[in-house]
Parts: sequence; C-alpha cells; structure tokens
Amino acid sequence: MLEDEFSAVMADHMAVAIMKKHNEHLLSTVQRVLPNLDIQEANALDDPNRNVIEEKAIVHVVARDKARNKYGLIIQVGSQEPGENILEVANGYQEEIIFGGLGCPEEEFKATYVAFLCHTDPLDKGKARYEYYGGKYNKKTKQTSAAPNVIFLNLDVEN
Repeated sequence: MLEDEFSAVMADHMAVAIMKKHNEHLLSTVQRVLPNLDIQEANALDDPNRNVIEEKAIVHVVARDKARNKYGLIIQVGSQEPGENILEVANGYQEEIIFGGLGCPEEEFKATYVAFLCHTDPLDKGKARYEYYGGKYNKKTKQTSAAPNVIFLNLDVEN
C-alpha cells in the first residue's frame, strides 16, 4: 500500500530533507558531485524544517575545500518536468546565486555550481555524468555572459 502512496517527488523531498538536517549526508553528496575539489565541509543554508512538495526539491549549499576555498552550490534532486528546459532551470539557479541566494556575493566563491540528481537521463545519451562549464553566448548581442557550471548526475545508469 505504501508503495502506491509514496511518489518519486516525496522521495526527492525526503532526500533533500536528510541533506538539510544531517551534514554528513550533505557532505558526502557534495563530495560525489565535486570529486576533484577535496571538499571537507558543506553546510545547507535552508531551513531544515521547510520542505514543500509543490516546490522543487532543492538545497542551497556553501562548501569549503581543504585550502578553505569557498564554493556555492544549488542541488536539485529529481528530474525535470516534461517539456521543461533543464539548462534554463540551471540558468535560473545561477541568477539566484548571482543575486545573493547563497547568503553572500558570487565573488566570494572560488566557483559556483548547479547540480541535478536526475532519476532519468536528462540528455538521453546514456551517460552517468554530464558537465557544462563556461559562458552562454547571446546571438543577438554577440556577447558571452556568465553561465553556471552545471553538473547532471544520471541516477538511472547501472554503473
């Protein structure tokens, strides 16, 4: 009976609630998302008691590596809605970071990231991990603006 009542969205929100309330789970998640950065500390900025099913399951994080460099992350658990452009969502999260959504100006961070823990392959290419770094080119203005460092972890692969 519980299986029928326990949706994927509920599981996503439970995962985020655990990350918000239990630092060891948040730290291990951030270390998996950013394995090359030697992250030693990760702290959720969100109210651990606020988790609304109608909203995206996300956690705002400030992390530090061994050298005490500061990194900002927004982690979303769960795949996108049908027809939703996941890169536009990532850009929206990056704007949130730029405008202080992680409690301080973006300049204080060595780097910022938007990470998605997806139940299904977000780009349908069969990879376990996708990474996008660099700028966003605007064809009209012919300028490149800052874009998020985006990481997709496809939780649907076997390896």
